[in-house]
Amino acid sequence: MKARQLLYAALVLTLVGGARAQSHAPEANLRRTVVVDVVERTKPAVVNISTTKLVNQRMRFGGDDPFWQQFDLGQVRKVPASSLGSGFIVHPEGYVITNHHVVDRARQITVELADGRKLPADLISSDAEADLAVLKIADEKPFPTIELGDSSDLMIGEPVIAVGNPLGFSHSVSTGIVSAAHRDLKDDADQVILGDLIQTDAAINPGNSGGPLLNAYGQVIGINTAVRGDAQNIGFAIQVNKLRDLIPELLSPAQVKQVDLPIKLSEKRTVTAPATVTAEIQYVGSENGAPRTIERINGRAPRDIIDAYAILLKTRPGEKVEIELTGAGRTTAMARAVPTPDVIVQARARLGLSVEPLSPLLAQKYGLATEDGMFVTEVARNSTAARAGLAAGDVIISLGRYQVRNLKDFAALMQMLPESGRVRVGVIRGNQVGYGIIEL
Repeated sequence: MKARQLLYAALVLTLVGGARAQSHAPEANLRRTVVVDVVERTKPAVVNISTTKLVNQRMRFGGDDPFWQQFDLGQVRKVPASSLGSGFIVHPEGYVITNHHVVDRARQITVELADGRKLPADLISSDAEADLAVLKIADEKPFPTIELGDSSDLMIGEPVIAVGNPLGFSHSVSTGIVSAAHRDLKDDADQVILGDLIQTDAAINPGNSGGPLLNAYGQVIGINTAVRGDAQNIGFAIQVNKLRDLIPELLSPAQVKQVDLPIKLSEKRTVTAPATVTAEIQYVGSENGAPRTIERINGRAPRDIIDAYAILLKTRPGEKVEIELTGAGRTTAMARAVPTPDVIVQARARLGLSVEPLSPLLAQKYGLATEDGMFVTEVARNSTAARAGLAAGDVIISLGRYQVRNLKDFAALMQMLPESGRVRVGVIRGNQVGYGIIEL
């Protein structure tokens, strides 16, 4: 009898204990954290960026002998070099944000998506001072995007997530907090290189540059840009509001498409706690006046400032842009081609020469061994340039005794040309450097 009672008591305790354990069992998956959710949502829109550039390399006299390497001996030549960075897609049509220093002087830019696709990218615009750049990729289907947040209400200590391509390790994730806001990076002369940055202890390494710094809601609050090499857990990101404020310049139709539109847009943002950002696109016409809210551009309601300028960039010279304003009817603007710079017109009139500034991407397209100078696109028959032996595909690198590195140099030297006389012109044709005589 006593044994039966003990067995019954043990069974009751087992059942009660099992019920108690079951009542405390977790109903949710504790492994699925906020970080996991954010990474899964944003990963398709984070991209890896690889570039090919030409860098100066001195051909060492004496090979690898350490004795000769201490001297600056040997010829300097340009050789290809590869670099890696990160970026993120902000518009379904393929606009990608990254750092200026990631794509600076790039001859070729490739964007790799999370699904493994590798797409060539065009450099749309770049701002060295802000260290921001916009690329464009293309495909038949819309691209996944990341939502832009607002960095005006950052809280010190709030969690952040950095995603990027550090040291070539694709789509690496690190977490941390906002360590500080409004930090400035200075050089050895105490001059500000980059200002008003977000400081974070999320791991940021070479290759993270251009990737997104996300908040707990998966919104971009910063663009990763720099790390202190002499410290641990000190990284910096450009505030996303700087990007949003610079979009009218970065995506200006006049600069990107050489289309002049007498339209100026701005973005008014409203932040509702904890993380709802409402963007209102405002219009300022050619006349000064208070900004007016835009309902639609060419029949489309813009989601944010990037979407608004993506619509404008579709406009061609001779087409009209129709803007519907809140409570103020409609207004239209005619698109016109941006006038050709005077020096280009002058070169065509005086020399019979059509030129454009050489860029790294243009140099890559035509297989040129230089990235500086003025690229000759056309030479008129029996013109002054034709008689000097110039031909389409040449790169003008000097006029007289002065170098021609860019449009500014060319414009200054064109003003110095005499009314008559002989002027020596230096050109690169293929891999050869040659000289001709322009007779004015």
